[in-house]
Amino acid sequence: MDVLNFLRNLNSDFGTLSKSTWIGDILLTFEETYKVFYLSVFCVIAILSIIVVICIKKCSKEVFSPRESLQQETNRFRKRDKALFYGRKMIRKVKNISGQVRNSGQGKKRKMVMKFARRILQLKKENDQEQLKVLEPPAEYLQEDMLNDDRMPPDALYMLQSIRVFGHFEKPVFLKLCKHTEIINVSAGAYLFRIGDPDENVYIVQSGKLNVFITGPEGTNTLKIVKPGESVTSLLSFTDVLIGHPNPYKTISAKAIIDSTIVKLPMIAFQDIFQEYPDIFIRVMQVIMVRLQRVTFTALHQYLGLSAELVKQSPKQKNLPAGSPLKKKREESNSGIGADSSHSTSQPIPVPGHRRTKSSLEQTKSFSNSYPTPDMVADTELGTSNNTPDITSLQKKRLSFPDNVDEGDLIEIATKAFIRELGLDDHVSLKGKVEIREVSAGTYLMKEDSNKDVALVYVISGGLIVSQKLTECDEEVHMFTAYPGEIVGGLAVLTGEPSFFTIRAKHFTRIALLSKSTFYSLMKEKPKVVLYIAHLVVKRLSPFVRQVDFALDWLFIESGRAVYRQDDESDSTYIVLSGRLRSVITHKDGKKQLVGEYGKGDLIGVVEMVTQTKRSTTVIAVRDSELAKLPEGLFNAIKLRFPIVVTRLINLLGHRILGTWKKSAINIHTSSTSTVDSRPSQINFSTVAIVAASDDVPLTAFSYELYHCLSAIGSTLRLNSDVVRKTLGTSIMDPNNEYRLSSWLAQQEDQHKISLYQCDLTVSAWTQRCIRQADCILIVSLGDNHPSLGKVEKEIERLAIRTQKELVLLHREDGKPKNTIAWLNMRSWVSSHHHILCPNRLFSRKSLYRINELYSKVCSTDPNIHSDFSRLARWLTGKSVGLVLGGGGARGSAHIGMIKAIQEAGIPIDMVGGVSIGAFMGALWCQERNITTVTQKAREWSKKMTQWWRQILDLTYPVTSMFSGRDFNQTIHATLGDTYIEDLWLPYFTVTTDITSSCMRIHTHGKSV
Repeated sequence: MDVLNFLRNLNSDFGTLSKSTWIGDILLTFEETYKVFYLSVFCVIAILSIIVVICIKKCSKEVFSPRESLQQETNRFRKRDKALFYGRKMIRKVKNISGQVRNSGQGKKRKMVMKFARRILQLKKENDQEQLKVLEPPAEYLQEDMLNDDRMPPDALYMLQSIRVFGHFEKPVFLKLCKHTEIINVSAGAYLFRIGDPDENVYIVQSGKLNVFITGPEGTNTLKIVKPGESVTSLLSFTDVLIGHPNPYKTISAKAIIDSTIVKLPMIAFQDIFQEYPDIFIRVMQVIMVRLQRVTFTALHQYLGLSAELVKQSPKQKNLPAGSPLKKKREESNSGIGADSSHSTSQPIPVPGHRRTKSSLEQTKSFSNSYPTPDMVADTELGTSNNTPDITSLQKKRLSFPDNVDEGDLIEIATKAFIRELGLDDHVSLKGKVEIREVSAGTYLMKEDSNKDVALVYVISGGLIVSQKLTECDEEVHMFTAYPGEIVGGLAVLTGEPSFFTIRAKHFTRIALLSKSTFYSLMKEKPKVVLYIAHLVVKRLSPFVRQVDFALDWLFIESGRAVYRQDDESDSTYIVLSGRLRSVITHKDGKKQLVGEYGKGDLIGVVEMVTQTKRSTTVIAVRDSELAKLPEGLFNAIKLRFPIVVTRLINLLGHRILGTWKKSAINIHTSSTSTVDSRPSQINFSTVAIVAASDDVPLTAFSYELYHCLSAIGSTLRLNSDVVRKTLGTSIMDPNNEYRLSSWLAQQEDQHKISLYQCDLTVSAWTQRCIRQADCILIVSLGDNHPSLGKVEKEIERLAIRTQKELVLLHREDGKPKNTIAWLNMRSWVSSHHHILCPNRLFSRKSLYRINELYSKVCSTDPNIHSDFSRLARWLTGKSVGLVLGGGGARGSAHIGMIKAIQEAGIPIDMVGGVSIGAFMGALWCQERNITTVTQKAREWSKKMTQWWRQILDLTYPVTSMFSGRDFNQTIHATLGDTYIEDLWLPYFTVTTDITSSCMRIHTHGKSV
């Protein structure tokens, strides 16, 4: 018993001990973690409270039956939009009623109610900043001019249009040419000319229809059908006649399809004109060469992919002139120039053959990479001018000649060669102007698409390879090899345009150079040298190019007239020589829409012609334009002769169709908000008029700044009334000199990539000429002035209603854009606007002489590519750099680093777009354009977004989102402020999603927040 009681007591003591120990541990743990416990209880209570509130709100709402909800349309108002809509509708009624109550207590109460309702419904105040009026352009902007001009007889009109292929002629010259014309009648089925007849006439169809066809081994193929007003002529044949070597028709014939009346103009009639007017002779030959390069070569090479097929290969090496010192010394020793074992006997570099085969392409690659390419510019540095590079300014280089040949002998050889080839009579005109150079294998003398080193090059010994880049790749194709005794570079010297070929040494070569400036001075003294250089260019062309030249037709389209209309038959394509065209489509509802614009060098209408469909758009002339017409028969003949052209056409059509699909897809998504595209699909302006909105605009300084930046991109010309009068005479603005002025301006347009026309401050004759001649008009004003409409601007709508207009606002270095909407709303139609931050020198008050002196120094330096003037220059030439930033929340911080890296790499940013966080960062950059300020503001905004209490206060019932977004919008507003997109420094757009209609919206105007 004692043992049993002892065990019972022991067990009870043990239970009491274990129980007290367990409870003590719990109390001890609770005491240590009481803070966490209280916080957990608080969170649970808060969550339960939110759930209770949500349940109460849901129970208080009206419950719709499923049948009613199914009957609702898919695109419906959001609830907030519906409340605002009905609220504003009610307020309008209250406003109408309150307007009838005057000076009463009831009226004051209604005003108080309206004020309270306006705050609740977020109505705009009357003193809010005005909104941009998205206006469509006037009807004439997209409409053809249907007025007929019957002031000139059809015969004279056809004649005038046909000889414009040779340039503009003044009225006395035109009348003298008309005296040589002859009217001939050709019956149906009869030949106008056939193979073997002399090719020495220009034929113009007055009535009827002609079939011009080519006869070859494959049979007979139609080149073109000539209709009334069109002509049959060849620029190359015209050159042969002038030089005294007319050729007969070898493969071309013309037959009348129906009874036709033809106007015949002998080409020999131009010789008498040229003897009386030498300046016209030089101009005509330059026009012929420019059109040969821009039309024949550009069309066949760039669009159809032909290269080596355009020129004839050199059959053999030319012999040196008899009795030359070099030839005598060759006969005395076999160690002369031609037999130098270390130079001329070296193996030539591999050159590609015809590029249609795989092996030829492999040769092409080896040709491009087999030799180093030391640039001749490294040893022969040119001046800083982009427009007229002068090879006489090349740095002198000490030549090392063999012992038996001295430099004087080489200069004598080259001088005699130039005298013979240029048709000169003595050595006096070339004395001291011929330079000798030694070039090693692979040295570049000229580069394709470059104005540098343009000169006449005579090969003394060795050889030069003339090549050309293949379309859309960096490989080169061999055109021909120039051997000793030949001259190359004539085409680039005559036209003044960038070289169409790349010229480099095949192996060690000695050459003689006659610079471009020397040739121009020689041309003024003896104009006939132009004809000899043109003959050198023409005789290098293949017979195939002559056949193409016969098929081409030349058109002059006045401003507002249609090149072709929608639903017309597609029987030809066109190349723009000068001027500007606009393509417009008319929808079934009669609404017109801009499709695109085309400038110098563009090809239009090729898709419909190749696919044999009717014209899909109407193409009208924005200003007076010159076109080259390529008929369908010419394309068919080329495809039969060179099947490789089909591949190129398929590639061309694929790019055009793909571009159309992409544009159509964008238009589908944005059709509800888009009007006319303010930025044409292709910007390649040739002429730009600069108009001042007020007299205090520093227009001369502005044109100099823009000229400075454009010169870094390409050949640029700046003209004002003083320059034109100084060049052409004080009476050049008189009406009787209109043809002369038009001719000279057209010539300048041909020779330069872009021309700037600075208008006068009044509506003078020069101002009107500038406005009519311009592809684009820049309306320049001071940004800190009160918005106003200039007196010259009022005349623009009358003189050039179809021309694209741009508003340029100038700002001082301490200024910021503001009130841009007011500037835009004052004008009926402005395509877009540009904010320009100007250096202080632009606003300095100096005399015209001091301004010219200042900018002569400025233009000798390199422009800042990050300046606003450089941005405007890139926009005018279609070379703008855009930055588009994507979404992704925290990725926005990476955008800042990317922008900084872009700036450090020297890449300018000309326009910005973005979505989500990219839209915010893009707007911030467009507003500040300073990486330090942008980084600081982005960091402050990011810190605000990481504050958790802001997110708690922004919670809402989770129907469409967990947060209302109000606090997020406030942080953006605090960073960007009350800024409008129109007041940003850079062009900006953002993309959003409309959840009510499930489509994309593009925003280019309005508030940035």
